[in-house]
Parts: sequence; C-alpha cells; structure tokens
Amino acid sequence: MTGSGYIHGFGEEESRRLWEQAGILAPMVFSELPLPRQGSLLEIGCGVGAQLNQIALRCPDLQLTGIDLSLANLGAAQKFLPASASSSAQVLQANALALPFPDDSFDTAITIWMLEHVRDPVAVLREAVRVIKPGGSLFCTEVDNATFRFVPELTAIQHWWDLFCIQQSAGGGDPFVGQKLRELAQGLGCEDVSTKELALASSEMGPTRRAELLDYLEELLLSGAAALQKDPQVMAQSAGNLGSLEEVLSGLKEEFAHAKADPTIAFDYHAVQLTCRTPLI
Repeated sequence: MTGSGYIHGFGEEESRRLWEQAGILAPMVFSELPLPRQGSLLEIGCGVGAQLNQIALRCPDLQLTGIDLSLANLGAAQKFLPASASSSAQVLQANALALPFPDDSFDTAITIWMLEHVRDPVAVLREAVRVIKPGGSLFCTEVDNATFRFVPELTAIQHWWDLFCIQQSAGGGDPFVGQKLRELAQGLGCEDVSTKELALASSEMGPTRRAELLDYLEELLLSGAAALQKDPQVMAQSAGNLGSLEEVLSGLKEEFAHAKADPTIAFDYHAVQLTCRTPLI
C-alpha cells in the first residue's frame, strides 16, 4: 500500500478483524470472480494476508505474491497464513506506486479493499497494468460507502458512518472509489472492462447470516474509533444533538442491538467489482 493513513489502525486486534472479515465476505468477493487456476497473481496491498489465503484455498496451483508497505502487516501475514497458503505465497514490502518488478511480470493483479486507502488510485492501477502481461487480468473489489444505509434510518449509526467517511477522506483515502473503477480502468486503456455491484451486507439473508453481517458492520465501524477520537475535526462534528463522541458510540451500539433484534429493519452495503484485461499492445 501507499503511505496514507489507515483509519482502522494496526495491531493484533486489527489483524484478527481483517482475517475474520475476509472469511465473512469471501462468498460475495470470490463467488463469480474468474480467478485463474494457474500462472502468477500479485495482490497489491495484501495487508495481513487474509485475501491471499482465500485465493490459495480456491486456486492452490497459483503462484501468489503479495506486497504491502506496512512491515506490521507483513509480519502478521507471515504469522496468520497457514502452511498450505504460505507455501505457495510470498509477501514482501513494497510501495504500490513503484512496484519492484519488471514490466509484464504477472498474469493477474488484484486489489481488495485497498484503493479506498490511497491518495492516487490512478497511479496504483497504472503500476498494476505495467507489471501485468499484455492481455492479462486486473481485478479490483472496492467499497462504495455511499450505498451504506439502514431503513428506517438509525441516527447514531448513520452519524458515525458519516464521520468515518470524513476521517478517511481527510487521511487521503476515497471511501467512494468503487463507483469510479470503470472510468479509471478505461482511462488506462484496459479492455473488456466490466463492473458489477456486490451486496457485502444485506437484510435479504437468512437469520444466521443476517446476524453475522450486522456483527461485521458493527465491528467495522468500531474499529475506527481510536482514529476518530484523535481527530479535532471529527470531535467538533460529533458535538450537537447527538452529544459527545462517547455518547454517539453508546448510541451506535444500542442501535445495532436494536437492528439485530428487529428483522423488519433493512440494511444494505455494496461494493463494486472490476474485471478487465490489459492492452495487448
């Protein structure tokens, strides 16, 4: 990844959250993604290795490489990746803006929940295209935070989500980058460009899955609390009718408990998945 701020922080708790998140969201991220069965694949911004593990489980014959700027993430990846995955994957420290690979090095490159955290997604994707072989595949699965909603609206949750997006944007990220993927790929000359929405979380699930997704959403929002509490701009915007930041957090937890107990409360959160190929010339 690049050096922009990461709203969720680092450490064992965040590593655990990312690893569990990958498993929870894997059915939606990978169910229709045309991953190759052989060849080489680069994950840009591999974090703690959770997505590499999911890919290895599905495509054990792929040669996997992951890069990340954070040594803490890479250390966690070495710790978390099971032997079955780590034997087929290498992870190394690198900047997504200057990948340490020659042109045309990989058959496929992929980003998952990564571009939302960088200042210049165009530059990251340009580097990705450079290291993919002509006609190779580029896959990006990224958020569109504008799709997040509860019906009827849950005020504390929505307020916290708005602060979450403000903080991420202030840190150099783009919480709405998913809706821009098609234009970005076309601007780089990619071919066979296709995007589709993924329902990362939806009320249209069975009770068990619904509860799992609500737990995931609550933990996702709470994971940014430390960063939000340190930001004066966020502290100022949290004041008002909803009270202090601590009161907003308390209200958020109460509203999630209410949503889990009331199946008539609807919720949605979507991502966008890009598939395309690099130019043949």
